[in-house]
Amino acid sequence: MKKLLLLLLFVFAGKLHAQDTTKIVYTSEQDTLIKQRFIDRYENVFMTKVPTRHMFKVGLEFYPLGRFEFGGSGIQTGWLTAGYEFKLSPSISLGANIKSTGGWLSSSGWRGNLAASFQGRWYFDMNRRIAEGRSANNFSGNYLAIIAENNWRDYSANHMRAGVEFGLQRRFFNNGILDFAAGVYYFDNPYNYSNVYRKINNFEISTRTTLGFAFGDWKRAGHIPACDVFRCDEVVSSQWKVLWPTVRISHITSVSLGLAYERKLGNSPVSINTQVSGDYLRMAFTSISDSEIYNTNSYQFRSSVQARYYFLQKRNIRKGRGGNNLSGFYAGPNVDYVYYHHSDIYNRDKRHLGAGFTYGYQKTLFRNAYVDISGTQSWNLLRGQPGANRLGSFKVGFGLTF
Repeated sequence: MKKLLLLLLFVFAGKLHAQDTTKIVYTSEQDTLIKQRFIDRYENVFMTKVPTRHMFKVGLEFYPLGRFEFGGSGIQTGWLTAGYEFKLSPSISLGANIKSTGGWLSSSGWRGNLAASFQGRWYFDMNRRIAEGRSANNFSGNYLAIIAENNWRDYSANHMRAGVEFGLQRRFFNNGILDFAAGVYYFDNPYNYSNVYRKINNFEISTRTTLGFAFGDWKRAGHIPACDVFRCDEVVSSQWKVLWPTVRISHITSVSLGLAYERKLGNSPVSINTQVSGDYLRMAFTSISDSEIYNTNSYQFRSSVQARYYFLQKRNIRKGRGGNNLSGFYAGPNVDYVYYHHSDIYNRDKRHLGAGFTYGYQKTLFRNAYVDISGTQSWNLLRGQPGANRLGSFKVGFGLTF
């Protein structure tokens, strides 16, 4: 019996030993998945990799104030513009533009301008970006430009303008275009008023912004990443808005600034928008008879509180076309206060405390930009103020959000 037990233990131990010495072999194979390239949102939005040599442009050009009156911005704030630009080489282009502007002033009626310009642009970093594979030969880039322009005005002599500009032009999606520029310009002749006054110098520093549509010889993109720009589905409950400033330094010096804050009421499509803005204008001329310098100064402060009802927001959320944010068509009540002061030989003040309504369309762009196309109608509640009792405005505002 003992011998049998010893035999069984010996056999069992031999099996355990055989199991311990069994070889386990591991093998690996090369992954067959191809490394993928993630989409560059900047390239897709601004079409930097899409080559083009010809481009037609139409849109609105915004220029600093040349004159304004109570409650509005008078003439020379917005131009309708159309132009053509073509490439001589990847870094050099030539272009031509025509533009027109006008406005209704309560004291003098309709006034308007017409201008035609020619320019040559040097896209100074285009060759480097092409060599680095970051761009194709197109019109999305930073540039230095030489510009020559002639203006025809219905209330003064025609004049030529020439200067240099630094600008940033970006074509976005299939047919959008943005162009921001600042320049130094020279006017070829004095600007006279009724053969009595003339401007004190012929130089000007100013800013310019153009927003519009572009058409050219590029290949249209099939899929447009619109939500990368418009932040379609993001939830935005509040935002600060800084109006893009405009500056002009010359015999006419002007500055326009604005700030707004908007906040939603809970999850409803209603928000409260408060905003303030200020305009300053100084005009300096010399007398033709005695060369004495005369100045006029105007400034305007405007504040408002609006209840904005985004009336299509719930439907867009339900259909998956938008989010609970501060973008879309809106309408609602408006309360505003305007103070206007003008001084020359006499001082003149005007005030408006009014109630009315507002309407418009606001859209958040990219991460920190917005555009707000709005109109207001307001009736003055103050007695004894000069001018019309009703104050109306229509404007295109754009700037940065925080």
